[in-house]
Amino acid sequence: MIHDFVTTREYVIFIVCPLVFSLENISATGNPFSWEPERGTRIGVMPRRGGNADVKWYATDASYVFHPMNAYAQGSTLVVEVARFGKLVFMDPIEQQKPQGPEVNPRLHRWTIDLNAGGVKEEPLDDRVAEFPRVADARVGLKHRYGYMAGAGSMMGATPAFTAIYKYDQHTGKHETHEFGPGNGCGEAVFVPRRAAGDEDEGYLLTFVYDAERNRSDLVILDAQHVADEPIARVEIPRRVPYGFHGHWVAA
Repeated sequence: MIHDFVTTREYVIFIVCPLVFSLENISATGNPFSWEPERGTRIGVMPRRGGNADVKWYATDASYVFHPMNAYAQGSTLVVEVARFGKLVFMDPIEQQKPQGPEVNPRLHRWTIDLNAGGVKEEPLDDRVAEFPRVADARVGLKHRYGYMAGAGSMMGATPAFTAIYKYDQHTGKHETHEFGPGNGCGEAVFVPRRAAGDEDEGYLLTFVYDAERNRSDLVILDAQHVADEPIARVEIPRRVPYGFHGHWVAA
């Protein structure tokens, strides 16, 4: 099952992971999904103007990726940053009942692909649980410095619960965190530039935050250059906004 793909200026990159969807599984187990790590994970790289015959495949360790953060080319190498699960179980209710280790949670991860030699270098970038990665739209497909993710601390249960926004600085290796606190579930952070020609992180992060105690949601606006600070604004919404997955900002 392929959930997403990522592009650079030169390439389209497909991530084929060993989560198998088949109708045969339903008759055998009652669940259409099966985790088959012996298949490994394969990364297909196709020129932007290419086709099926032009795809080159690169093998790496078994994992699952729903959402890439970004990808970019550096000479004969490709850098792909993703939210990586070492093992995917939350789509399998039977597997969820078994004891699991930290590999079942997503974390920020980097693949560096040598297009000439064919190797893939694996590099974990954080040991905290995080998903829904984003960069500024102007940096998609290009080398980025800053990335943003919804964070869940050191471990996440079978039901995802994100209570923080993480900002990553890939030049310095430092990160910044805005904690909303227990009972306050946040979603993906969408970057809004303050001005067209500003710095990469000059702008705002928008996310919905659900307060379980009030059973209401707020649209929270953070300063993207000072993520840990108090919100710039909080738009109170008179009801709960159901959790979503992705958002987008379009200037008026």
